[in-house]
Amino acid sequence: MGSVVELRGVTREYRMGEVTVQALRGVDLEIDAGQVVVLLGPSGSGKTTLLNLVGGLDSPTAGDVVIAGEAIAGYDALRLADYRARTVGFIFQFFNLIPSLTAAENVEFALALVERDHTASAGRARELIQRVGLGDRGDHFPAQLSGGEQQRVAIARALANHPRVLLCDEPTGNLDVDTGRQVLDVLDSTARDDGTTVLLVTHNSAIAPMADRVLRLRDGHIEHDDPNPTPTPASELDW
Repeated sequence: MGSVVELRGVTREYRMGEVTVQALRGVDLEIDAGQVVVLLGPSGSGKTTLLNLVGGLDSPTAGDVVIAGEAIAGYDALRLADYRARTVGFIFQFFNLIPSLTAAENVEFALALVERDHTASAGRARELIQRVGLGDRGDHFPAQLSGGEQQRVAIARALANHPRVLLCDEPTGNLDVDTGRQVLDVLDSTARDDGTTVLLVTHNSAIAPMADRVLRLRDGHIEHDDPNPTPTPASELDW
């Protein structure tokens, strides 16, 4: 299906007082549509920096970040905001749901950024809530949901804009094993059914077998790029 995410000689440096820290060092990378890619590595290896650059939350010091054929580093603030609203979805370790809105309303709120038709937004929100297995919980508030249910709402919200790329930073970090498998299964089916490219940052190497590729980062560069021709279904992962 061709590459959706490309990093071309990407370096990201940060100034910390008198010291320059290289979070990424000349990274070259191509990721195809519909691939599930797990990023592993110790703290400070550059995993989250890579995710932030693809998500348009940060800009490279050098090199190009190319998404679906367009270099996003040259976008102005308005165009970047539109890119984040329409092209990428974000899922984090902390669910960041709006406590005063129901599960369905949290998803619908994300749609308000790109969809002006309230009826269409409400229908899409209900469809996504059903898809993540929460069809009977759409009218519940976040405080009435378990951690796993809240994370599935967060996934539904991230899928609201039909993203080309789904960026996940420790999405199972606060979940027990069984609940984590359920969340990973939703992410996996999203890639397989919708052709969405999923980049998943984790410290948990037991998640790696579900991926099409495993990138192992260390000191700002990709130490290993391991293809996996036979991914394991998330429901069968042995944590």
